[in-house]
Amino acid sequence: MHTVVDGPQGADNSVPAVWEATHPEYALLRLSGRNAQAYNAAVPTAADRFSYEYSDGELCSLAAEMVRLAFKVGSAHAIFNNCDEDKGIRNAQTFMKMMAREI
Repeated sequence: MHTVVDGPQGADNSVPAVWEATHPEYALLRLSGRNAQAYNAAVPTAADRFSYEYSDGELCSLAAEMVRLAFKVGSAHAIFNNCDEDKGIRNAQTFMKMMAREI
């Protein structure tokens, strides 16, 4: 199963977001934040690497793509990996509200 990854772009190890389903039953979106400065830096923790708070505009765009993808599969899931403090939790709550409006 393919995982759609949202993360920093421009580095040799960047993973481009390919918004396609490769399995009829499942789709997975992993939101790692877009902290390009810390992504490949020597940081002490994963929280430092993935410290990023998505803006409402970014989340709105991602929610629209996720809804489009979700209609192609049986079950779609999103995981927020921007794990610094409560950024992932707050972003996930906003994302869910936006997804509900998209449907």
